[in-house]
Amino acid sequence: MSIALASDRLSPFTSQAVFRVLLQSLARPGSVLRLPAAAAGPAAGPAAGPVTGPEACPAAGPPWPGPGIVPLALAVIGATVAVVGAPSWQARICRATGASPAAVDDASLVAIYGPADQGTISRLRRGSAAAPENGAKVGLACAALTEGGPGEVMLEISGPGVPGRARLGVDGVDRTVFDALRTANSTFPAGVDVWLVDERGQVAGLPRSVRQGMV
Repeated sequence: MSIALASDRLSPFTSQAVFRVLLQSLARPGSVLRLPAAAAGPAAGPAAGPVTGPEACPAAGPPWPGPGIVPLALAVIGATVAVVGAPSWQARICRATGASPAAVDDASLVAIYGPADQGTISRLRRGSAAAPENGAKVGLACAALTEGGPGEVMLEISGPGVPGRARLGVDGVDRTVFDALRTANSTFPAGVDVWLVDERGQVAGLPRSVRQGMV
């Protein structure tokens, strides 16, 4: 087993804990949850749970997967993984999970590091009405998430799992990215499921079933 494989692979316990947080965040769109500390590095808090305001965290620490936590937790042998903005993480994730590398257009699991752009979002697999399961599942990096706001971009979210409307503040993602996500999810049940992952080890889910606008 290579050093990269040993260090990047999630333990069964951690993988299960991350999976639960990812699932919970999709069930509660607009909520900000904390990833398990074992998966999110030194910035993460002691337990997964809602976060409603800014929290201090250490500025330095070893590299951690960031948005790559999504394919690390969800990939199985036979899955296809694309990584944008951090090529080394594509190889690390594939070695750790047994998944195969792929282009963004063909990948079932995608991690987007650094500033995302509208063009990348438009290339994501959306599946179809007959095969919605073929839509991509995406980890998208951002600087900070704040449940209820404030944020550089303020999303207003409605739909299944949201009582009324929820607001989510997002720093570090251009507004055009959310415009592109709305287009990608305009023909539900086809579309993409997205997890925003911030630098503090927090995550928020945007399933294809919700409607999101900006305020």
